Amino acid sequence: MKQELKRRPLGTTGEHITEVSLGAMNLRTLDTEVEGIAVINKALDLGINLIDTARGYSEEKPDGSLRESEVLVKKALTEYKGLTEPIVIVTKGHGYDIEAFDRDLKTSREKLGIEGQTKLTIGGTAIKLVYFFHGISQDRWVSMKENGVLDHAKTLQEQGLFTYLGFSSHNGHEECIDDAIKSDYFQVIELPYNVFAPGLEDLIKLAYDKGIGVINMKAFGGNGMVSKTEVFKQYCDISTQKRLQFALASPYITTVDAGCKFIEEINEDVATAMLPKLSKVECDQLIGLAKRVGECTEGTCRECTHCLEKFECPQDVNFPKILALHTRYKIANEFDYEIETIKKKYVAIREEALKCVSCGLCKEWCEYKLDIPKLLQETQYLLK
Repeated sequence: MKQELKRRPLGTTGEHITEVSLGAMNLRTLDTEVEGIAVINKALDLGINLIDTARGYSEEKPDGSLRESEVLVKKALTEYKGLTEPIVIVTKGHGYDIEAFDRDLKTSREKLGIEGQTKLTIGGTAIKLVYFFHGISQDRWVSMKENGVLDHAKTLQEQGLFTYLGFSSHNGHEECIDDAIKSDYFQVIELPYNVFAPGLEDLIKLAYDKGIGVINMKAFGGNGMVSKTEVFKQYCDISTQKRLQFALASPYITTVDAGCKFIEEINEDVATAMLPKLSKVECDQLIGLAKRVGECTEGTCRECTHCLEKFECPQDVNFPKILALHTRYKIANEFDYEIETIKKKYVAIREEALKCVSCGLCKEWCEYKLDIPKLLQETQYLLK
């Protein structure tokens, strides 16, 4: 008998959501619509019943066309056959006042192809629409409370233009998150929570205790940490599987929004969700390990090489190649791995590293704002 994904209550809405849901943000980056639709189809095949998207998830392609996540969701649900229950669709807008809220909601409904009020459909498929204020901050929240958009949104919800109201936010905005949770306007929220950044757990529990459904985003650590994974994976086991297990171990989260680009990723995430839940001891051990990794990779090169796509060093210094050894040395040293091989590799390219004249022209091309000349000097000191 085929094992099915477990479900959890979406707060007190009455909806029951699969523990893993599909984050459709990255589908806009694929080369063709067909690829994106295939990913959505696979998620539906596996029983996933929540798809997370947003008005802002779009990307202009080389031919000038716009690839929009909401449109991909529309096309997939319009073509997909055999669903026996409503699918929950989450989308988000940046409308923090009445006029902008109405504009973004109207556009999202059009892009998603939503028809009806109260009984909502996409291409004949019944849906429940969760509409979010995307990325609230303290300033935005104060403005929202003063300009009447919250009561306006509640009225539109009562009119059936969307089913549930929610918001998303991030670390660093704890004050407004706390206030918004306690405001009684929202039935669903979306917050980051992962082994590298578990700091919002108390607010997630607060939402859970108030009957609000919690969608967990950035369970894998966000784009910055994902790019670091290739660097530290040979030294310690904080795999993507372990990170998903960590998030799923929280009893306060309804579903983990797993942002996928490929069918293989969905298969892996669903397989992971079927595994036994981690114990508190195992979670605490992972947090300790992640803290050590985070501390020794803070301010180090992710080896993304995006800088070299836009910049050519006047001294012909391939700094990502050199800084890769710097990062690996720091991690290997922290976890008591052999470091002499790393030093030998540096000696072999040291002459290239010494060509750097600290002109600083490279610094503006680093997506993570690293001081590359300073890191090259530190590499020379550590690996000489």
